[in-house]
Amino acid sequence: MTVLFGSVEYFEREIEEYLTDNQVEEVTEDQLSVITSKLETELLYDFVCDEKIRRQCLNNLTFASGNVKNGGYQSAAGN
Repeated sequence: MTVLFGSVEYFEREIEEYLTDNQVEEVTEDQLSVITSKLETELLYDFVCDEKIRRQCLNNLTFASGNVKNGGYQSAAGN
């Protein structure tokens, strides 16, 4: 399945990939905040695009962060 850059699914994968790469077994509010902040900084300062697209990406990042937080993320490292 193809996941488009900037979609909620894209950011969910990015967050989960970070958690897996860093062997996080259970996500905390602080960890999720740090990851989300890093992605937000990239969108605001590194990603060149129309402002409307940037706002939509930031909105999708917020939804993705909430989905990971509410989904009770369990890393592959914890299995």
